[in-house]
Amino acid sequence: MVEQKISRRIVSSACLAAVLVAAIDVLVGVSHPLAAINTVNTDKAEPYNAVVAVKRAMQQDQREQKEGVSTTAGSASRPVLLLGSSLVVAPALQCEAIFTGKEFKRFHQRRLTSFENYLEHSLVKEAGSSANANASFVRSYCLAMGGQMASDAFLVAKEVLPASSEATAGTSIVYGIAPRDFQDNLFPRIDASPIFRIFAKAADLPQLFHSEPTMTSVDRTSACGERLSSLYRYRTDWQNLFAIRAKRAIEKCLPFVVFDKYYDTLTLKPQKKGLLPGEAIGTPMVVPNCAVDHADWQTTEEEYKRRYTPVQISRAEAQFDYFEKLLLLCQERKVNLMVVNMPLSQDNMKALPKSFYKQYLSHAEQLCNQYGVEFVDLNQGQWTNNSNFVDSVHLKPENSTTFMQKLAKLTAASNLSLALKRSSSI
Repeated sequence: MVEQKISRRIVSSACLAAVLVAAIDVLVGVSHPLAAINTVNTDKAEPYNAVVAVKRAMQQDQREQKEGVSTTAGSASRPVLLLGSSLVVAPALQCEAIFTGKEFKRFHQRRLTSFENYLEHSLVKEAGSSANANASFVRSYCLAMGGQMASDAFLVAKEVLPASSEATAGTSIVYGIAPRDFQDNLFPRIDASPIFRIFAKAADLPQLFHSEPTMTSVDRTSACGERLSSLYRYRTDWQNLFAIRAKRAIEKCLPFVVFDKYYDTLTLKPQKKGLLPGEAIGTPMVVPNCAVDHADWQTTEEEYKRRYTPVQISRAEAQFDYFEKLLLLCQERKVNLMVVNMPLSQDNMKALPKSFYKQYLSHAEQLCNQYGVEFVDLNQGQWTNNSNFVDSVHLKPENSTTFMQKLAKLTAASNLSLALKRSSSI
């Protein structure tokens, strides 16, 4: 009897512990507590915060629309989302800072009032003087992120766009692409991307395994585990947090113990003040007339040479598979899409194998034509002048406004304008 009672207590305790761990795991996956902790972690970076900011803003727009609250009487909000890598982030946010005359948090402020203004004016001009300027109003948000690959763009769009085509009808996406989004030797693997780690679902695993044939059975098991468990998915971040907290506790209890830190000289050395490796306080800011974070010209050139060569055709084809999935997703959810080939400097184009660029451009255009998506090539003419760029790939702040105005005109003249001009009564 005693042994049975002990066995029952052990089983009950084990079941209770399992339920508790499962509850914590679900809580971590839903609440993302690491986003509020001052350490370098997945949820602290741009992907999670940008997506959350845009989703909240779009939900607020929908609530106001249902309640009849609008900035323009009788109008319906028409969301325009910008997708892409830092080639889109730089001009979009630099232009917004200049337009508003205010600095803002890069990861958290994602509404583009500047682009809204340019697009509304362009729509009126396209429609003619007799057009009703109050027929609809535009709400634009930046979902572009540094390092975003085509696979990432698909996952971000799938996360933000509701599954119901009725809910997404009237939404438009301007997707800026470049060769690096498909060919990047510094991009380790699709599932190593922070965007994949945060937003991928179990349903995305078959495509991952198809796109990454070199994954071992251990890699595949780990990828499955990350989709099933939030604690396992963020295991490295939690280990980093516990290590930092342990070091801080040791220094507090044992004043003669000093760990390596960064301080005013940004040199890692033993010192009382400063930040431990892995700690992060604050968030990157976007400042009017200042370029967003970037390396110098020479460093960027050397970096992109490694990104571009040697060309790995199989990896590029895998990214084009995700690009096609994005086109199909927009088609299924009745989302209007325009793809823009982003401008690159002449120096950057010299580092890119010409044969690959031709294949990239041809393949992108062919897929867009197949799905009835408008394709615009801005990587030509005066846009490719070296003088337009701060580091050979990112546009200077002074050129950002001109670029965003050009993008607004192209959007207003494209098929996207049909959705943007519809009134709420349709």
